[in-house]
This record gives sequence, C-alpha cells and structure tokens, in this order.
Amino acid sequence: MELVAATALLGLRRDTEARVRTGSAHDACLASFGPLHHRTVEARALLDRLDGA
Repeated sequence: MELVAATALLGLRRDTEARVRTGSAHDACLASFGPLHHRTVEARALLDRLDGA
C-alpha cells in the first residue's frame, strides 16, 4: 500500500512525501520478503528514480 501511495504522490509532484513512503515500503519489503522479491525490486527502482540515479 505504501508503494502505491508513493507512486501517486510522485504523480502529484509531491516528491519529498513520495521519497519517505518509498523508503518505508522498501524497508518493509526488504525485511519481509528479501532483496530479490519483485516488490522490493520495484521499491528500489522507485527510490533510484526519486534519487536521480
């Protein structure tokens, strides 16, 4: 749910809020599913996008 909200916030150009939510989503996915799970990878990709990588 956090990842969906982060994506919506990014679409609304609320980048700072999107970054916070994406970081939370990534941490939760990493802890629950590990680094190779598709949700973790999706969250990492969004973090990279937000960080300009």
